[in-house]
Amino acid sequence: MCWISNLLKKEKDETKTIEEIVASNSQDMTDVQKAQYWYELSQNIFALLGKVDVEVITMAVTQWIRVAQTQYPTLTGIKIADSLFYTVQLSDLQGILTLDWSNLVPYEAEVGDCDKFATRLYSHLCDYYGITAVVPVWGDTDLGYHGFNLAVLMDGGNVIARLIEPQADEIFIEDGPLGKYIPRITAIELGVRKLK
Repeated sequence: MCWISNLLKKEKDETKTIEEIVASNSQDMTDVQKAQYWYELSQNIFALLGKVDVEVITMAVTQWIRVAQTQYPTLTGIKIADSLFYTVQLSDLQGILTLDWSNLVPYEAEVGDCDKFATRLYSHLCDYYGITAVVPVWGDTDLGYHGFNLAVLMDGGNVIARLIEPQADEIFIEDGPLGKYIPRITAIELGVRKLK
């Protein structure tokens, strides 16, 4: 059965978030059906929901690090190999997250847990939008060590740093769904420098 066709049958004038659509369509599915549903959804999402048009802005790595560490001085273990970052306006990122489906994949300990959500959001933004300035990080929360994302963005004429809980697509300064978030290190080394 094609779960995507069920999405297309929704009334056109009904405005639903992706979370509401997915919850409604998958509530009575078996695990095997849900796996097929997630696969089809990820393969066809832009055809169904559309892609947000955004202006991508170039940013020097030194600027990303300076802004990130000014807002979050606890972030000391930064490993970045790329020579440039690509970012967007805060409002554009909010629009992208409204249509983002990477937070909807079911949580599974050690296989699909917090660091996988952070990496999935990073990859989604890189692959589909060319945005590289929303990086996975590791840090502390009130519920323990956790993987999430740190974004350095434009907000009008200002450059700002914000945290994102990738399992909820929520943008915040320090207090998020798991209490106070304290970024410590970048979760992966980003990019590869060319050998000369």
